Amino acid sequence: MKKILVFFFLILLTGCYTPAEHYSVHVGNKNSALVTTPDNGFGIGTGQKSVEYAIYAAFRTCEHFNPGKYCALKQINKRHVGYDEANKWKDKYTNNYKFLTFAERDGGWYVASDTGERYKKPTQTVKKKKKPKSNNSQSTADKNTLVPASSGTGFFVSNNGHIITNDHVIVGCRNVTISQQGKYIEVDVIAYDERNDLAILKSDIRPKKFYRISKQDPKLMDDVVIAGYPLGNKVSTGIKTTKGSVTSLSGMGNNFSEFQTDAALNKGNSGGPIIDKGGNVIGVAVAKIEKEGIEGFNFGIKSSVLKSFTNSNNLKLVTASRSRISQNQLTSLVTEGTVYIDCWLTISDIEKIIKQSSEKAFYSEYQN
Repeated sequence: MKKILVFFFLILLTGCYTPAEHYSVHVGNKNSALVTTPDNGFGIGTGQKSVEYAIYAAFRTCEHFNPGKYCALKQINKRHVGYDEANKWKDKYTNNYKFLTFAERDGGWYVASDTGERYKKPTQTVKKKKKPKSNNSQSTADKNTLVPASSGTGFFVSNNGHIITNDHVIVGCRNVTISQQGKYIEVDVIAYDERNDLAILKSDIRPKKFYRISKQDPKLMDDVVIAGYPLGNKVSTGIKTTKGSVTSLSGMGNNFSEFQTDAALNKGNSGGPIIDKGGNVIGVAVAKIEKEGIEGFNFGIKSSVLKSFTNSNNLKLVTASRSRISQNQLTSLVTEGTVYIDCWLTISDIEKIIKQSSEKAFYSEYQN
């Protein structure tokens, strides 16, 4: 049996280092993989004779040093891995790669041997009666599995990857990701304001477009456009916009931190930009009154409140006062500067939150 003397290790997040930074030291080696947990534990496999072995080693080290935690594949070599692909590798690891033998030595993990055998299928199989499919997917789902359970909208406000959204979009999430070119990209929550329902996220993306903030708060009857992802991606994955005007300079209960608009706003729009004809952000979409027979009562957080929040967190927003930009420029800004946000929760988390009063936009098949 061929011996493979390649060192696999796992280091829990300490100091200013991240799993990605530790992994970058080894990514130059052929056949590398990175697996992480929601609380920054991780496992690394590198320098294996195949990608499959590297992925197995990463899962094995992650689960060994993070017992009871959910380990998810994040990167293969220099390529980031999406949610669906990660789950396929997880299933493959669980079912097929237990034929490897691991040994612990000098504080590290090594592939000690490879029997070259996998679990053999029985020569005879007994057909079992199929159980009727349950209408409730929770009956078969692992309740500790992370799923993209609810969604919201955010928008870039700097070329360093800073994103603004609502606090209620990200509160309680085990992971927060944005979607870029069909891939999930994990972001960090660096500040939040529960009272004014605002949050700042940070990504490693250098966006092609980002929004500038209006120097003035909205005025009564100003024309506005709301960009976002209402009703999640169940309707479609494309960006959506609605037009309207400012109908009141205060929100619910004379809340002068907010304003009212008749532009259509639905769950999933939360955290999206409300912009004027010049593409300047005059507000952040936050809520609507959901009562039968009531329409056009939608609210946004004023840009002055947003600037006060970001200034307090050492993020200086770029301000602008352009009166108008071309349709093509506006389309490009909305498309490239607005992001879809996923809040990752376990099935158990979802069950608890649904029982409570929550503004989260749930579009998961795991929801009751």
